[in-house]
Amino acid sequence: MKFVRCLLAFLLVSAAINGAVEARSFRGERPCAEIYVVKEGETLQTISVKCKTLSILDDNPQILDSDDLGKGTVLYIRRPAKGDQF
Repeated sequence: MKFVRCLLAFLLVSAAINGAVEARSFRGERPCAEIYVVKEGETLQTISVKCKTLSILDDNPQILDSDDLGKGTVLYIRRPAKGDQF
């Protein structure tokens, strides 16, 4: 009986730790808001790294090249699909 209690306690603690790790990693997948306003000195590359996305140009047809990007430009940042890797 003591073994069963210990096993049950171990499983509960493991599940709680696993859930906390998954919650932290999920929050980490969304470092930028869906609507992003470009700040002074930012480039497509720096925003891509900061927001962990490779689809800025695909999702923002108003940006034809990097010269179209300036302070105050509004960008749509797509939520990464489950399993997407940066």
